[in-house]
Amino acid sequence: MTPREILESLAPHSTASDVQPLLEHRETEEVHVLAILRKREIAPSVIEAVARHDRWNKRQTVRAAIVSHIKTPRTLALRMLPYLFWQEQLKVATNIRLSMPLRVAAGSKLKERLSELELGERISMARRAPAALVPALALDASHHVIRSLLQNARMKEHDVLLVLRRDPIDPEMLRAVAESERWVHRPAVVQELVCHKNTPVHVALSLAGKLDRRKLALLLDKGVLPPVVARRASHLLDDES
Repeated sequence: MTPREILESLAPHSTASDVQPLLEHRETEEVHVLAILRKREIAPSVIEAVARHDRWNKRQTVRAAIVSHIKTPRTLALRMLPYLFWQEQLKVATNIRLSMPLRVAAGSKLKERLSELELGERISMARRAPAALVPALALDASHHVIRSLLQNARMKEHDVLLVLRRDPIDPEMLRAVAESERWVHRPAVVQELVCHKNTPVHVALSLAGKLDRRKLALLLDKGVLPPVVARRASHLLDDES
């Protein structure tokens, strides 16, 4: 039988011995092995047979397919997880079809690797990172990473406030938050930007007008507004009195 014929003969009830001829066949290619691992209904023993086979278990794409399969035994997936590229670990961490322990483990591995990644890689990761990794990325030194992170659907308001309360902070990070359509309408975020001494003046002045007047008056009374913003607040309040 050809690899294709063997592949077509495999069924949900197939066993490790049924898949062995395919794994051993001299004409079998990686695409055939990946086709096995794309079958949703497949016995865990078949996946384990692939994982044990020296010809295939060192192939990066095969490893990733094994870890990402919902039928892969957890101990096997956890054992192979550290050998994946970070992009593959990210897919595992954000795949809601996989078990929570595996996704958490993938997130932990990604957090460990953050310091090793180039800027472009961190920017790419920030856009898709799981929620557990967002706080760590919120501390990144690059405003480019923060700008990317602000587009992440898993980022929460408290994560944005974590960025804004960094000390010291790059003014470009403040600008990035102020330019984010998703966050610039949140009262708590606007307040942090208006009160921050490093927010670009024109940005702070523009945002001051979005604050509730009672809140603006309270901030003015507390003396927490930068001088220029305080003068703008006084004018706004005087105009409405």
